[in-house]
Amino acid sequence: MVPGSGLLKGKPVQIDQGSLVPVFNTKERGGAKQALVRIFNLGTGSPEAGWVEVAPADVLPPDAYPRDSDLLRQLGEPYLDDFTAAHTRVARFLVRQGQSPPILLCYVYAQPLPTARLVAFTPSAGKFLPTASQDYSINDFKAGITSMEIRDLLGDGIESFITREPFREGPDTTGTNLIIRRIEGNKFLTLWQAPVDFRNFSAFNSKIQILQPPEKNIGAPGTVTAGDVTFRTHGKGQEPVWKGKVEFFALGREKAVDSVSLEKVCPWDGNQFAPLR
Repeated sequence: MVPGSGLLKGKPVQIDQGSLVPVFNTKERGGAKQALVRIFNLGTGSPEAGWVEVAPADVLPPDAYPRDSDLLRQLGEPYLDDFTAAHTRVARFLVRQGQSPPILLCYVYAQPLPTARLVAFTPSAGKFLPTASQDYSINDFKAGITSMEIRDLLGDGIESFITREPFREGPDTTGTNLIIRRIEGNKFLTLWQAPVDFRNFSAFNSKIQILQPPEKNIGAPGTVTAGDVTFRTHGKGQEPVWKGKVEFFALGREKAVDSVSLEKVCPWDGNQFAPLR
């Protein structure tokens, strides 16, 4: 967190792990220190203000990290346009890199533009320079990134970032992927990807077929998948656990005619987490 300026009123808000947000005010309540902060809600694409409980070490001086305007200036066009810059929101996250200084990971969302950008700013000679980046289409069918979480999954002090990203593969095939990545040099390296929801009504099988193992049914024609991912401790690190249900539909039927539940642990194999399916 970094201190900000101005006056805001708000109620309690949830801050994702690893978030770096501006602080506008602090107070003591019930023996605990609270801070009035502003977050950028990735799910709604809008800023929100509210109170969170903080430790003294969580509040950093204002000059600890560059201002949004300084970051946008380094990204160049189209963020140099005054109108675009005025309608741009930046969600910031700190991604720790072991013994090296943390990387400033930013999701840059500009309402006038058809794309949002995820960019890593790496500290160098007292500055933060843009390195790895990725663009996301923003329209009626895609919403870029809707959540971000930072975790040290391998227990080596080098954190991964975990996103939820909606996708559309056709008019009747939609869903959301949970993706685990790390930052390596000027690249984002994908360690794992799995859908947490998946609706495929673009086609239907003439006969309901439940495949084995059950994870093979995820995304099959005529199915709706709903699941979630938790992380369980394994050794010094953590590994993803997918748990959910796949429902099977017949053409013209509003309710599922069958379903299968599944839970699968996806351990680290030395290079990536084992695929879900």
